[in-house]
Amino acid sequence: MAEFDELLNLEEKFYSEGYEEGHNENLKNNFLEGKQFGLQVGFQRFVLLGQMIGICDVLDSLDLKSNALSKNVQSVRSLINEVGMTNDDENVEELEKIMIKLKNKFRTIMITFRRIMKKDKREPFTFEVIEEISRMIAGEVHGFVEDEDVTDAKTTQDQAQAW
Repeated sequence: MAEFDELLNLEEKFYSEGYEEGHNENLKNNFLEGKQFGLQVGFQRFVLLGQMIGICDVLDSLDLKSNALSKNVQSVRSLINEVGMTNDDENVEELEKIMIKLKNKFRTIMITFRRIMKKDKREPFTFEVIEEISRMIAGEVHGFVEDEDVTDAKTTQDQAQAW
């Protein structure tokens, strides 16, 4: 009888092996998806800052002889230098505060630049245009959040955060 005991537990053995294999595969996929999501979020958060730095470099090179513009460009540079490059809670919260200041200061720069270049008949180069370009380059993060009880849920939440 001891020879057949192993056959009686065969279904349980295959179930356990399949469960472990699926569990390990899921862990590996979750890790990769988490890494990809983290890289995407990081890129989206900082692409706008890179664009701001680039535009400040261009404005400096134009030598427009505007003290207000130069002062605001330097202010933007110093605010960007305050941004922490780690993902801890303090730096993320600080980034959100600094981004508000940066956006307002950069809008001022773009308004000043538009006044200086008022003879130019082209479409105005505004902060909103820069933000749109940033979104086109970086895309938008779509986080998938599933409710605890999916049978009662009408839909799952699809959240997008534009940085």
